[in-house]
Amino acid sequence: MSSVFVVTGVNRGIGKSIADHLHKLNNKVVGLDKEITENDAAYERIKVDITDEEKLKSACDRIKEQFKKVNGLVNCAGVTFPSSLENYPAEYWFKTIKVNLTAPFLLIEGLKRELIASSGSIVNISSLNGKLSFPDNPAYVASKSGLDGLTRSYALELGKYGVRVNSVAPGYIKTEMTGESWINPEKRKKRSERTMLGRWGRPEDICGPVEFLLSSSSSFITGQTLYVDGGWSSKGF
Repeated sequence: MSSVFVVTGVNRGIGKSIADHLHKLNNKVVGLDKEITENDAAYERIKVDITDEEKLKSACDRIKEQFKKVNGLVNCAGVTFPSSLENYPAEYWFKTIKVNLTAPFLLIEGLKRELIASSGSIVNISSLNGKLSFPDNPAYVASKSGLDGLTRSYALELGKYGVRVNSVAPGYIKTEMTGESWINPEKRKKRSERTMLGRWGRPEDICGPVEFLLSSSSSFITGQTLYVDGGWSSKGF
């Protein structure tokens, strides 16, 4: 019997790659996104603004009613609004926290009983920024640091039910979100050189680690943050 995995942020980037990958493995995938542009998607997609608590609750209720079970949740949807700290807009802070940290909390709570019933797995897509400070983006750094903390907290609380909770923390991945850095030759080169592998990551580089953490192959791993950053976080001289 195939597993049911819920993935957020499936319209593009890392979330889309993860959802497509899990579907190709013959799982049932439910993708959540505020924009659904592909009408011929091979798996279920629900258009929902995950910052709207009531609409998100309705989406969770729909998933539970339709699929009856949830084996895994991947909180991937994320936003970033870099801006100089000389005049950092409060709205950037609140919107970033809502998408990157509050929505994962609400989704875990909304699907918690189903995840417990299946002894499921939760994977939160964090970031290298959750460990290292980067300039001009306090909300993003704080939200990803908080997401790693949320991971540890739920790993402790849900462990007694057999539910595992982990984070995957990508480094610089070539997506729409990092497009400004990618098209700048100087920034692209600088970020490549910060890794041990000498390159940026690709969205598909995240799929294998997520698959592993959702599977029984990682049955004794919980409360961890796995850095998928080309060695950036470990590199010295």
